[in-house]
Amino acid sequence: MFIGFTHTRYSHASGALILALAFVTVVAAGPAMAQGSANDLRAGYLADFDTMQTKFKELAGAMDADTYGWRPMDGVRSVSEVFMLIAAENYFVPSAWGAAPPDGITPSFGLFEELAVVTDKRDVLAALEKSATYLLEAVGSLSDAQMGETIRMFGQEGVLQASLLLVVGDMHEHLGQAIAYARMNEVVPPWTARQGQ
Repeated sequence: MFIGFTHTRYSHASGALILALAFVTVVAAGPAMAQGSANDLRAGYLADFDTMQTKFKELAGAMDADTYGWRPMDGVRSVSEVFMLIAAENYFVPSAWGAAPPDGITPSFGLFEELAVVTDKRDVLAALEKSATYLLEAVGSLSDAQMGETIRMFGQEGVLQASLLLVVGDMHEHLGQAIAYARMNEVVPPWTARQGQ
């Protein structure tokens, strides 16, 4: 039935299907979910964000500094640009519900270009650490009432808890991108290496 799919590809395809079904569930449930399970959703998002942020930092740390300018082809992000995109998203996303940004950070679409010029490995690692701490604190401090509020994120209007699902999906996509970049540079993701794979 799944001819041509490796175990890994099948896992990614299953993950994408699960994510799509979860999105449909969140949208369909609407107000009922906003009242009944905001705390559970917040905890789930927080755990997922925490896992992804840890993986981004581990992967950025495992890659050599001289690979940070590498890109698979012209016109696509370099290694450092992928990691700095995540740092920018970490700051940008909480601005959608009015979270106060750290000093020196102005959440806007311009932030993505501003941070893209950071290419030194030490600076990238510091930016990932600082932005991840901010994102996790911002998501963790969301109230149940806020989880049910309608916000505008990346040009789309929706209930905050559903909007977070879009962000989770986007970050998973970029994590996959970063993993592919690492593999193409013969770097085994640290969490995979720990499993002996």
